[in-house]
Amino acid sequence: MNKRFFIATTVSVLCFFNVRASSNDSLIIGTWKGTSICQVKSSPCHDEVVVCYMTRGDKPGTFRMDMYKVVNGAEEDMGVLEYTFNAAENSLNCADEPRKAVWKFKVNGKVMEGTLYYKGQLFRIVKMKKEK
Repeated sequence: MNKRFFIATTVSVLCFFNVRASSNDSLIIGTWKGTSICQVKSSPCHDEVVVCYMTRGDKPGTFRMDMYKVVNGAEEDMGVLEYTFNAAENSLNCADEPRKAVWKFKVNGKVMEGTLYYKGQLFRIVKMKKEK
């Protein structure tokens, strides 16, 4: 095999994967706002307006979600979780083992919809739109 061809092919493949990762970044990174609706009405959870700030995670193929609920017009911190991105499904997944919770989100353009399962039970349905 020609050495120049091999190098050019390798660079092209690396550029393709870098562009693909960048498109995922632009799809997800930003500010998302919407609702988090409690599904277990007898629990202490409440319906909430939520704001999430998405950034690139520490590991390849991951994203960080800083979640806040809006109370009396002010954002209250609910925590940070790292999600794994599944490019084939445009989904973000996080298993929060200490809390026995599983978060799953599906990204469709500027809309992100997801669920929280707590101890195996559907606990919340989240619907957000990308603001910036």
